[in-house]
Amino acid sequence: MIFSVEHLSYERLREPVFLFRPKILSKKINFFLNNFNGKALYSVKTNPSRFVLESIYDLGLQSFDVASINEIKILKNLLPNAEVFFMNPIKPRRSISEAYFDYGVRNFSLDDNGELKKILEETNNATDLKLHMRLSVPNHSSSINLSKKFGIDYMAAPNLLRKVKEKSSEVGISFHTGSQCMSPDAYMIAIKIAGEVIKNSQVDVDFFNVGGGFPTTYTKLKPVPIINYFNVIHREFDDLGLDVKVKLLAEPGRCLVAESMSLIVRVDLRKGRTLYINDGTHSYLRDAGGQGFSHPVRLINNEKINSDLIPFAFYGPTCDSNDFMQGPFYLPSSIKEGDLIEIGQMGSYSMTMKNNFNGFYSDSKVFVVDDNPFLSLRDLDQKIEKSKIESF
Repeated sequence: MIFSVEHLSYERLREPVFLFRPKILSKKINFFLNNFNGKALYSVKTNPSRFVLESIYDLGLQSFDVASINEIKILKNLLPNAEVFFMNPIKPRRSISEAYFDYGVRNFSLDDNGELKKILEETNNATDLKLHMRLSVPNHSSSINLSKKFGIDYMAAPNLLRKVKEKSSEVGISFHTGSQCMSPDAYMIAIKIAGEVIKNSQVDVDFFNVGGGFPTTYTKLKPVPIINYFNVIHREFDDLGLDVKVKLLAEPGRCLVAESMSLIVRVDLRKGRTLYINDGTHSYLRDAGGQGFSHPVRLINNEKINSDLIPFAFYGPTCDSNDFMQGPFYLPSSIKEGDLIEIGQMGSYSMTMKNNFNGFYSDSKVFVVDDNPFLSLRDLDQKIEKSKIESF
């Protein structure tokens, strides 16, 4: 549900709740659309919330990268005219046929001869398919490596691309540099590899998809501006000398939505510099635990909020000892049981990753706040450095 912010009562807060900042989402979407020289496909798995999808669509981003038939159903029931790209390289047969016959999907990804065979059989050898071959590229600059599971090897790729060309009305090549990619040079390397595959296959492609991986900022992960990524992609794509009709695609997710949402949690106990909070890695904070991302945080209801900032770690509410978030999360030394913490950069891979372990589960409640991020990371860095000098 979405509530007006005036209905949010911190004193009576019993479960974690989200704050949604639509102005921030609008800023991120407009920047991508105005500066990327191609078509953006929003990666639905990043945040499939109705209010996010509707907002993105209304802002002009109307093409979507989906990974499952259920994502297709959510999207098409909500936005019937949305353009759908089914970009999971390995799909159940029934999902392929449902997508094609029930929802009008024509764009499919693949990275193997067996998957090509499945797509052709489940669409009755349709002649209007748009097939995108996924290429394996290095993921050395990413926080989450996506090259181990998907992508055809460089040497085998030209032969598969030729087969795809024979069976589709339009053909594309795609890759993924890995989630939270920290270097624009990763795209340079991947584009050059894809260019060699195209050259060796002697196939005229219709789509060139640089995938996702565009990063956002966390306390310990501070990428260069996204425009630097665009500059590298545009330069390398132009240098390939492909036909001007080739459509450049990208699949942004995290960089568009992460900053637009934050999460409010409660401290249930403090043990030294460890805080036990009412959310964790089995719920909305999986990235903070499993991936080790250090989200920006702030205390929002302590009278001594101006006390020195010191580093804390978090434990979630479950009995799983791995329900742990190292951080560091810099918070006032005065923090205590009952205090509320706002955790930033929570718009991506939070609402989709929760489970019901130990019965700690609640419906996602979202309150709309139309303002700037609660604390810029530059200001946070200055406060942390100042506290380090004063505290140690």
